[in-house]
Amino acid sequence: MEMNKEKFEELVLRFAKELHEVGVTENMKKLVEAQWERTPNSAGVLSEENTDRFVYNHKGYKIEAVRTVKLSVKKCT
Repeated sequence: MEMNKEKFEELVLRFAKELHEVGVTENMKKLVEAQWERTPNSAGVLSEENTDRFVYNHKGYKIEAVRTVKLSVKKCT
């Protein structure tokens, strides 16, 4: 079963609001789409991006927080 470009775009548009709410960027969507176009018979594709990062150093201590968002599209059988 091969996912074509039209089906991919349909799914992305259908879930656009939810993708936006979890922090999926346009760049991530383009990367996943490009992966599908290069290897349309693959079982799945993935893009991962750090969307936010906070670092604070104080008196020998470091506090760091990172928000990572993953976007994956997989074929289910």
